[in-house]
Amino acid sequence: MERFSDREEKVAVAAEDVFVRYGFARTTMGDIARAAGISRPALYLLFPDKEAIFSRVIEMMDARSLAKIQQAVDRIESVDGKLLHACTVWGLHGVELASAHPDAADLFDFRFPAVREVYERFQQFLVRILEEHVPNWTLPVSRAEFAATLTYGLRGLRYAATDIDHMKRLVDVHVTIYGMSLKLDDSANG
Repeated sequence: MERFSDREEKVAVAAEDVFVRYGFARTTMGDIARAAGISRPALYLLFPDKEAIFSRVIEMMDARSLAKIQQAVDRIESVDGKLLHACTVWGLHGVELASAHPDAADLFDFRFPAVREVYERFQQFLVRILEEHVPNWTLPVSRAEFAATLTYGLRGLRYAATDIDHMKRLVDVHVTIYGMSLKLDDSANG
């Protein structure tokens, strides 16, 4: 992750609120400059365009989210519990944010490379859990494939969920089914 100056960080923090409220399409560089308390020319000295700021905001939000999830997962013993907690928090975040701010849906739009990177980082996070807690991996798919389908399944559930409680239930079922494959694999091998 690239190191950002204090001024860039200040702009990104201010821009987060603007992007959450208005989404990418409706947010202007002028909106971001106003929120950060700087001029548009000063903003362009820090970031070349709106997408660069958006990418930084997404990266910042993701780092914060993964750190929070990691802290909680460290206190959970079972691999099932770790996966369930990680997927629930990560999967519900977008639904909760979009529920409160409908224009925030842009924060999860795959058109943006930064959003695709969020999914890749979460998959890597899940792979690390699996490497640490399922050392004898014998499923006919790799840990990375397991993590990718688990992660993208969460994305699909977002579109099916009727509300936050429904999403939580869908995530629970989704992760339970994936967890069962780990248990079945473990019992078949020992």
